[in-house]
Amino acid sequence: MSFLKPFFTILLIGLGYQSIAQSYIQGYVYNDSNQVLKGVKIKSSVNEELYFTDSLGYYRVPYVKKKRNALTFEYKGFKPYTAIAPTLFEDEDYTLTIRLNDQVQTIRGSGVKGKVEERSDIVLKPLNSRPSVSGDFSDFVKSLAGVSSNNELSSQYNVRGGSYDENLVYVNDIEIYRPQLIRSGQQEGLSFINPDLVNNVKFSAGGFEAKYGDKLSSVLDVQYRTPKQFSSGVQAGIMGGSVYTEGLLKAKQRVGVKDSTRLTYLIGARYRANRNLLNSFDAQGLYRSKFYDFQSLLTYHFNRYNRLECLINYAQNRYSFEPEYQETTFGTFQNTLKVKIGMDGQEIMDYQAGMGALSWVFQKKRVELKWMASAFASNESEHYDIIGAYELGEVDNDIGSNTFGQIKSLIGKGFFINHGRNDLYFNVMNLAHQGQIKFNGPKTKRPLSNASIDQLRHPAKWVYGLKYQAEQFDDRYKEWKYNDSGGYSMGISNDSAIYLSDQVSAKHVLNNSRLSAFTQWHQALGNVNQISLTAGCRYLYTALNDQTMVSPRLQLYYEPNKAYNQLHKHDSIPLKKNLLIKAAWGVYYQAPFYREMRQFDGQLNTLLKAQRSIHYTAGVEFGFKSSSRPFKFSGEFFYKDLDYLVPYILDNIRIRYYANNAARGYATGIDMRVNGEFIKGLESWFSLSLLKTDEIIRYVNSQNETVESPWLRRPTDRRITAAVMFQDELKTNKDYRVHLMLNYGSSLPFYLSGQYRYEQLYSIPSYKRVDIGFSKVLIGGVNTKKTSRTIKNMWVGFDVYNLLQINNVISYLWIKDYNNQTYGVPNYLTGRRINLRLVTAF
Repeated sequence: MSFLKPFFTILLIGLGYQSIAQSYIQGYVYNDSNQVLKGVKIKSSVNEELYFTDSLGYYRVPYVKKKRNALTFEYKGFKPYTAIAPTLFEDEDYTLTIRLNDQVQTIRGSGVKGKVEERSDIVLKPLNSRPSVSGDFSDFVKSLAGVSSNNELSSQYNVRGGSYDENLVYVNDIEIYRPQLIRSGQQEGLSFINPDLVNNVKFSAGGFEAKYGDKLSSVLDVQYRTPKQFSSGVQAGIMGGSVYTEGLLKAKQRVGVKDSTRLTYLIGARYRANRNLLNSFDAQGLYRSKFYDFQSLLTYHFNRYNRLECLINYAQNRYSFEPEYQETTFGTFQNTLKVKIGMDGQEIMDYQAGMGALSWVFQKKRVELKWMASAFASNESEHYDIIGAYELGEVDNDIGSNTFGQIKSLIGKGFFINHGRNDLYFNVMNLAHQGQIKFNGPKTKRPLSNASIDQLRHPAKWVYGLKYQAEQFDDRYKEWKYNDSGGYSMGISNDSAIYLSDQVSAKHVLNNSRLSAFTQWHQALGNVNQISLTAGCRYLYTALNDQTMVSPRLQLYYEPNKAYNQLHKHDSIPLKKNLLIKAAWGVYYQAPFYREMRQFDGQLNTLLKAQRSIHYTAGVEFGFKSSSRPFKFSGEFFYKDLDYLVPYILDNIRIRYYANNAARGYATGIDMRVNGEFIKGLESWFSLSLLKTDEIIRYVNSQNETVESPWLRRPTDRRITAAVMFQDELKTNKDYRVHLMLNYGSSLPFYLSGQYRYEQLYSIPSYKRVDIGFSKVLIGGVNTKKTSRTIKNMWVGFDVYNLLQINNVISYLWIKDYNNQTYGVPNYLTGRRINLRLVTAF
């Protein structure tokens, strides 16, 4: 009867019926060691049939339209895992790769999953139950190897000896810029990245690919989520809160029509107030801080291949302080000093930033083309007038004395005035295009006798891009300081003359443009694709200084045990460790933006050339098991050859540049990290970094001679950095968890301005901090049954910041005694504080 099938088909078409193509959910199932799993049982929520993976770990399950397609994967010795497929167009297949030991935690944001994606960058999942003073996603980055920070209130970080300005940040391929005037962490407020909206974040501490832009140190590549269904969440706490919502609007589909337009939306808002934290400072007064922002990502799908993305952000960070009194004790036990300062005046800091970006994306299976237009604007103002009078004295250390802990003798008195009226407006506009084309590559015979397939392709990928950028700056810079210790600032011949210790007044309007392009090729090699090679090159031209830069870059990855494991993956003999050996080399330029060009006297050096760093990195990664739980060790050695450097001094998070290419140096060290499930089902990690970075500075001395300094420690030369993120839970009730965060950073050099920059005199003590958080799942936990149809999960968190009440120093206030001797009074960071949070997901 098979010969009648064509006739029935013709008859159905004639009666008005149309053939509708079947959609499928397909993919591969792996274990935690990236080995495929054969015979995994798959249950579909839309029918009673069972499906199984084949000998290659591959599965293919029919998709049922207008139903919730949930697949449950079960395999002996592994936890079951359920995944929900998104809404599919007709004749559209959805690829879903499963790793049974790499599940997302029950609580939204209960830890960070670290792995290597495309063998190059660390991938982080945004999770928010970890105790975080700033509430910023960058706190996750600070715990990685090679990254250091000595300010819990700031989102800025140093990577392998680089400054804050040397880090690239992208959101959905759009470069993000940070404010330029901010002086201290308490003024900074919220950074751009909203953790509630993030899908994943790729981070590279050096040796990154040519597709990433022109900075010297690192790249943080953020991808916001593409909503698959409606969801929302709220977080509320003592120090602020956030809210987000996401979902999709789908056009009505018609039978037989393949393309269907739909709109997805991802919207979030945050609010932060740090008054409770700021009241732990030695400087007492009236603190007001209000930081809030709004972000949205809207995506309109014209059809299955074309979509338009719109990313919008607006942020306003306002900080004001009316100081009243400060009392700080410092020095040693044998020689303890105390300063008392009475103050008046006000600081008002206002930073407003907005960004809009449009991206047209054409995407097929092997081709992705993207056209982008974006504009970023920042309006920043710093207005302050602070008046203070101080007393400096020696403290009575005799425990039996009636005046123990009080000043027993004055050694100095003084008076100071700080005045500033700084306003900066800048905007950056971009037009860019980038593309990605994938190739299967030639077929080659696979020399594996028991392989189920006898041919293998060597995939390749070509990525390219072109961008034009226009910049505009409007700067009003006016500051002066007056310091008087016993009348030493008064004139000799004229008693009415007053000498200011520091005075700057400048106005500038500056325009600049840049043209950049890149191309890179990614190729898999070897009989089982155990070698991965990425080679690329960047081009950059800046109009202001008329400089052209070319940056070749290369990355190589090799898995020596992959062929053996592929050959014996179905045998009973033990497999070798999954070992990855990697190396990278590249040239990285950083053209001056604005702050690098502004000198101490306020004038601009528009002829300043780009700084350069040549990266050499080599490392190893391998997985192992302990107590039947998976772990991964990663270690990397790096060396950076630095030249055309612009010297700078660092005060809190404010960077002041000398605006000349007067230095050369190097940075070298080792980064190590171990991550895994120390407690089954909970991710923890330990990071350790060793660093040494020095520089030689060329300058003109007091005799008007051009000389070179000796080798000096760079301002970010933190020799040892360590971080621990550990999670635990009650054995009898897994809904009770504890999250412990430890940070340690050895001492940093501290330089004064002027000629003092060319000799090493002072240092900031080591940074030590312990934060701990406790959480309890109320709805949707392991032991807590779900009792609400509306709420997916809910948990409450109790955090203790700076558990050990350690006084960490961020900067110094310089005062003089009667003998005109200068003392550095430490400015301490936040003390012990608590926070209570309630997090709900709908």
